[in-house]
Amino acid sequence: MKVFIDFIPVLLFFLTYIFFLDIPIEYVETANEVFYIELDKEKSSGIYFATLVLMISYLIQCFVLYVFKQAKKIHLVTLIIILVAGFSTLYFKNPLFIKVKPSIVYWGFALFFIVNALIGKENMMKKLLQEQISLDEKNWKFLTNSWIYFFVFCGFINLYVAHYYSEETWVEFKFYVLGIIFPVIFIVMNGVYLSIYAKK
Repeated sequence: MKVFIDFIPVLLFFLTYIFFLDIPIEYVETANEVFYIELDKEKSSGIYFATLVLMISYLIQCFVLYVFKQAKKIHLVTLIIILVAGFSTLYFKNPLFIKVKPSIVYWGFALFFIVNALIGKENMMKKLLQEQISLDEKNWKFLTNSWIYFFVFCGFINLYVAHYYSEETWVEFKFYVLGIIFPVIFIVMNGVYLSIYAKK
C-alpha cells in the first residue's frame, strides 16, 4: 500500500501528460492565473502542466505523510529536488530540468548508500532488513552494491532516453520501464538471490 501511495505523484504526472488535450481549458487558465505561467492547449504545454501536477501532488503527499508521522528524510529530499527541477522547468520553459530530475534522485540514492558505507561504516541494506533476513557480511555487501549499481544505471539510462528520444517516448519510458518494469525485475532478482543465500 505504501509503495502505491509513493507512486501516486508519478502516476498523476503520466496521466496528465498523456491526456493533457482532454483537460478542460478552464483548468489550464486557472493554473496560468494562480501560478503565473503561460500555457495553452497545445500538446507542447503538456509537459509543463504535468510538471505542475507532479509538484503539487508530491507536496500534498509529503504533508499527509508528515501529519501521519510517516514522512522520512528521503521524502523531504525528493520534494526539494522535484520543486527545484519543477520551478526551473516552468520558469525557463525547458523540459530538460524535469527530465534530469529522475537521474538526480537515482544518483542521490546511490550516493546515500555509498556515503553510509564509506563514512558511517554502515551497510544500509543490513540496517533495513536484518530483522527479517539473515545474511553473512559478504552477501550483505553484494546486496547493497547491487542496489547502488541499479540506481546508477537507471540514472544514466534515463538521461540517454531523455536526450535521444522524443518527449512522449521519455514520459512513457519513465513511467512503464523505470517506474514499473525495471524495479519489478530487479526486486524479483533480489528475491531469488535471497532465497538462495539467506539463512532465514
